[in-house]
Amino acid sequence: MTLSKLPSGRWRARVWDRTQHKDVPVAAVLGLPKGTTWETKREARAAREKARERLCGPNAAQVTVGAWWERWTSDPLFSRPKPSTDLHNRERTKAFAARYRDMPLTDVSRRLVMNEWLAGGKNAGTVPALRAMFNDALDHELIDRNPFARLGIRRTKGNRDVDPPREEQVWDLIRAARKLGPPSWAAWLQTAAFTGMRPGELDALRWERLDFERGRISVTEQVTARGGFSLPKNGRRRTALMTPPAREALLSLAEEADFVFVNLRGEHWSQSARAYWWKATRAAADYDGTLYLATRHFAGWYMRNVLGLNSEDVAVALGHTDGGELVRSLYGHLDHGRALDRVQAAYEGRSNVRTLRAVSDG
Repeated sequence: MTLSKLPSGRWRARVWDRTQHKDVPVAAVLGLPKGTTWETKREARAAREKARERLCGPNAAQVTVGAWWERWTSDPLFSRPKPSTDLHNRERTKAFAARYRDMPLTDVSRRLVMNEWLAGGKNAGTVPALRAMFNDALDHELIDRNPFARLGIRRTKGNRDVDPPREEQVWDLIRAARKLGPPSWAAWLQTAAFTGMRPGELDALRWERLDFERGRISVTEQVTARGGFSLPKNGRRRTALMTPPAREALLSLAEEADFVFVNLRGEHWSQSARAYWWKATRAAADYDGTLYLATRHFAGWYMRNVLGLNSEDVAVALGHTDGGELVRSLYGHLDHGRALDRVQAAYEGRSNVRTLRAVSDG
């Protein structure tokens, strides 16, 4: 906050200095004694605006979308607990920042958002990140309302109610990948489907992280959307299980580079490199779902429904940190048909189930 109330009841003010890339005391900018405070919030705000004008001229208060975006995506003050969230927010807001770069933040109205940015149903996926960006601008008193708040846009349930492909369909995809692409592509797909490792984690997987004797995979890093490396999601290293299908796929590969899965150029896979082969593979297998559904989502579903594992164990296998909550609500929602089959089998397996007819006959 650029304005803050002290225990004494007086107000302290700070202002953004573009040359230093940080907030500085208003008193220092105005040449007032160090530690100067103001009796009321109104007086502190007026002093802050005067300091802005002195730092950047009469239009300093009119912070542009571009200037705020640059600060919001680079200043540690606005960092989220998870680095992946910061990366996601930057990617989801950069197009808006580029389009309205020179527009003052105060000119971004609800009408502009609804009639321009979201017109025709476009860009709905950017709303949560832009709402967060403008919320922080509101907290810093750069604007007096958030144009992305309470838009009334209904959020979909995503994959919550979408079933992953069944095991036969997954093997069809793997067979198609083996026919169409390089060996490591089919092995990548098979390992992904039967470990549940995230795509970026598989792209970054190195041979030294494989323990064939114990059947374990050390997940220590991931390839980011920008092509660099970072800790896995949630910033936590973990151990994944080398399941029998994954072991088979890994043993089929030759150790030709540091990375386990390499493309035709001998480089580790990336999202863009995989996109071509995935498109060809799913067309050949007559599958219209996403890569996520066919790999990580399938793995969670398979562990929960076919293997009958509890949600907590599946959560550990997938690298979740919520004790199984996401597995219960998304990856491992019970297959209704299989659930009914289990209930039926339970009844049929009891020889002493009493019926009204049996009771009457007795």
